[in-house]
Amino acid sequence: MFLRQYLYLRERLPLWKGKLFRWLFSGEQLLIEEGFKCDTWPSVNITDGAKVYIGPNTHLRRNVEIRAHGQSTVRLEGDIRIDRGVRILAANAAEIIIENGTRIGLYSVLNGGDSIRIGAKVLISGFVYLQTSMHNHQREGKIQNQGYSHAPVKLEEDAWLGAHVVVLPGVTIGQGGVVGSNAVVTKDVAAFEVVGGVPAKVLKIRS
Repeated sequence: MFLRQYLYLRERLPLWKGKLFRWLFSGEQLLIEEGFKCDTWPSVNITDGAKVYIGPNTHLRRNVEIRAHGQSTVRLEGDIRIDRGVRILAANAAEIIIENGTRIGLYSVLNGGDSIRIGAKVLISGFVYLQTSMHNHQREGKIQNQGYSHAPVKLEEDAWLGAHVVVLPGVTIGQGGVVGSNAVVTKDVAAFEVVGGVPAKVLKIRS
């Protein structure tokens, strides 16, 4: 009897925490839909001019961080599960859009100096880094003082990124594309290609 009650409470607790978080903080800049669940309250930092939308039945695990600065937008469409320690950063006028049914593994980072679009039912494993910004590094002058170049990243529907993958600015991974663990993706991946290595190269086409 006690075990059944404990399991029931443990299953329901993220929903109750999500309801309370939604009741306290949902508003014009942070809009949260019904069914939001969180294992711990996410760290959400939104500056004037930015917006965050969390769609229905989204579940954030422990210690998720969402930051939206400048005129940026973060939009989690719905039925999304984001594992613990994930960091989502949008800056400038970037749009980070994650479509329905996507799963993001623990401690992954979405660095949105430019826009990031992740299609429906994408699977992102742990410790993945999506990078839209790169330091300028001309010979003259210190790298720290040269600012950044930006380019968007796009993952189309049903793509799968293995653990510890790095996707560099300007890359599109096509529908159903697969990236092997520890790969560094420097150029576009066509639909249903399987790539791996540093830099990533085509290994085969999904059959």
